[in-house]
Amino acid sequence: MPTHSGPDGPADRAAVSELLDRYLADFDSLPERPGDDDRYRSLFTEDLVLTFPVGGHRGLPGLDAFQRAAKARWGRTQHLSSNHVVELDRDTALLTAQLLVTHVHRAAAPPLPHFTAGSRVRARAVRTEQGWRLGELSVELIWTAGQPPR
Repeated sequence: MPTHSGPDGPADRAAVSELLDRYLADFDSLPERPGDDDRYRSLFTEDLVLTFPVGGHRGLPGLDAFQRAAKARWGRTQHLSSNHVVELDRDTALLTAQLLVTHVHRAAAPPLPHFTAGSRVRARAVRTEQGWRLGELSVELIWTAGQPPR
C-alpha cells in the first residue's frame, strides 16, 4: 500500500471528506435506489463500525437493511454537513464535521412539524488498495427541535 504525504495532502483530505458526503447523499436517496450491501464497498471497510443516536451497525453484511430500517421512520431526510476537518497520518485519517439534519414525517393528520437535529460527526478512514475507506463513523447528537418520531 503506498504511503502519501506532502503534496498529496489536499487530495487525500478531499477524498476522505467526500466519503462522508457520498454516504449522507446515499442515505437521503433511500428507498429510491435498489438494495445492495456491495454498493457500500466504495465507502467503508469490511469491518466498519457505525454508531448513531438511534443504534449502530458493524460490518458490511446487513448494512443496506440497517440503513433502510433507519430511513423508514421518515418520509424524507436531508443531511447537510460542513466544517470538515481532516487530519492525516500517513495511511489513516481522522475526520470531524458538523451535521444538520431535517427529518420530514410521513403523512400525518394533522401534519407534524419537521424534526431537526444538529450533530457532530467523527470518523476514522484508512487508505486501502482501492482508495480511502471509512472504518468508523459516529454521530453525536448536540441538539434537537421539533417532533421526534412516534
